[in-house]
Amino acid sequence: MAKHISPPEETDDDEPTLESLAERLGKPEPGIIEALLDGTTESQLVERGRQIASSRVLTDLRRLYATAHACWSGASKEKREKLRGFSPELLALAVDQALALERLLEAHESAGQKKDAARATTDAALRERLSRALLLRNQAYEVLRGVAGSGKEAREELAQAVGTAEDPGALARGLTQLAALGKRYLAQKKGPLAVRAKLMRLDQGYVERLEETSKELTQAAKTAAARPAGQKVTSGDLDRADGINLILLEQIVRVFERANEQDPTIPRLVPIATRRLFSRSTRKKPTEASGGGGGASGSGSAGSGSAGGAPPDEEDPLEGDDAPV
Repeated sequence: MAKHISPPEETDDDEPTLESLAERLGKPEPGIIEALLDGTTESQLVERGRQIASSRVLTDLRRLYATAHACWSGASKEKREKLRGFSPELLALAVDQALALERLLEAHESAGQKKDAARATTDAALRERLSRALLLRNQAYEVLRGVAGSGKEAREELAQAVGTAEDPGALARGLTQLAALGKRYLAQKKGPLAVRAKLMRLDQGYVERLEETSKELTQAAKTAAARPAGQKVTSGDLDRADGINLILLEQIVRVFERANEQDPTIPRLVPIATRRLFSRSTRKKPTEASGGGGGASGSGSAGSGSAGGAPPDEEDPLEGDDAPV
């Protein structure tokens, strides 16, 4: 998921990237991912992926898949036999899904940045419209106040027309109402009101300017309030992709864990960024049965491998042998 973005983990300069691994391994055959996920529901994938940020998943994938590839490439036939459950085809699929997650995350973050930039632009445009409209409304009030004269009824009508500026809608209505009042005044071609209109320079062009400013402000408010078009990549898309990648990672980590138990020169793939998703339990390696093992621990050779005490417990990065993938 895309809640918290962590900086990428530092890696060696010569460590292959996901892109270079994909080039070496090739594209997975069509239908493989569907076969692997057979029996897993969409809700299970999303729920699993929701537990951790996509960036943390990618941090482990980049490091561990490079290690897995290097191990397999240099492994003898005997070591590859101990890595049963792992194959270049499986790694190719895992790398392909990791790259898909990487692209999804990039698109999601890019869409978020564009959304923020668009919001900032529309908000700035609205503020500018509001400021200009408010200045024009205040000016129009003074102009129409001079035209209306000192009569009580005319002053009350003007006060009603100007309204408030508590929000863009109210300010736009005030401008429209002032424009309507100005048209009424201009309709008087003779008399004191017509004289005052000429003195105050109230004309048709000014009234039209009030109306146009009202329309522009209304449109700016609508644009700022409009929700942007739905993002192509949703948080649910990322959660699902995280879930798929965690399944593949777990499968590969398990294989290397069991191979390491048989041959310690085969590396364990230990998750770091995603370690909290892999609960650690203590398990003992199987030992060879020995006759008088009780009293031989003090005298047995450290390299004998037969009569000494039981090997020390090792931490397993997974829940247990029977934990479902």
